[in-house]
Amino acid sequence: MNNMMTLQHTEIRASFETSTHVVGHVFKKTLYKRLLGMVSRYALNEISVEFERVCHLKDNASSCGCVLRTTLGLPCACELQRYEGGSIPLDAVHMYWRRLNFSDQGLCEAKVSIKEEMDRIYKRFDELDVCGKVTFKSKLREFAFPDETSMCPPPTQVKTKGAPKKVMKRSERSTKRDPSYWEYVDAYHSVQNNNTSVRPSASSFAPSKPAKMIPMLDQFPPFMHGFIEEVVDVKADGNCGYRSVSALLGMGEECWAMMRNELIKELGKWLQDYIKIFGGTKRYEQLRLSLHVDGLSKVCVLCFLKI
Repeated sequence: MNNMMTLQHTEIRASFETSTHVVGHVFKKTLYKRLLGMVSRYALNEISVEFERVCHLKDNASSCGCVLRTTLGLPCACELQRYEGGSIPLDAVHMYWRRLNFSDQGLCEAKVSIKEEMDRIYKRFDELDVCGKVTFKSKLREFAFPDETSMCPPPTQVKTKGAPKKVMKRSERSTKRDPSYWEYVDAYHSVQNNNTSVRPSASSFAPSKPAKMIPMLDQFPPFMHGFIEEVVDVKADGNCGYRSVSALLGMGEECWAMMRNELIKELGKWLQDYIKIFGGTKRYEQLRLSLHVDGLSKVCVLCFLKI
């Protein structure tokens, strides 16, 4: 039961991270600009589906029914009709869909302050150089003024279909190269000898490069063949993945224990980051202990001697 709850907790945190940092192609519009990173991905999908009904309600807005507003607390089609051409305000979405963390801070307090964050922003701004300050300011303006944009329409209509036509002489458009010196000599001798044969180019005598034979390539799907450069057949003892990496790095598959040792060092170097990724210390310790191998020191010594 504890493992199931831990897994569900990790999945929910992953959905929070997706809603905060990942922006779908569908939501790269001005309509969702104020909601990106602030609202759950599920709520954005529901709003996107509801927005498709707007075109059917232009003549009769009373047929909306406001089902999405009354059941989920999200703007329905008749509300989205008012925001068409602009942005949906964050207040139009219920607080339930705006909570993207497990913290209770700010939910029970009468006033939420950002003084600490603003002090940190001022301090960070003073530490930057001139170029960094300009970039930092442009990022802040995107949050402070979401309706403004640095892009502007072109002054005249731009023709995007077809390449621009340019009047050129036939000689300028020709892709035929100029003859080389030996081609002039061959042409001269062919006229002298009344022989119209053309001397073959030197590139025609170059031997073709044999294709590299990759073993067991037929065991992979055909669409993957173009991406496979080498196949290593290693011992199947439960460590085949580590053996493959070790062999492809040129250390030999018997140095597979070094790969585990490097992963242990990586987990130790970024301890706090991996604890957050795995959802707690317990899962982190399980993964770290699973990388340990009995007799690791003896195997590593043999690997170094072999290298």
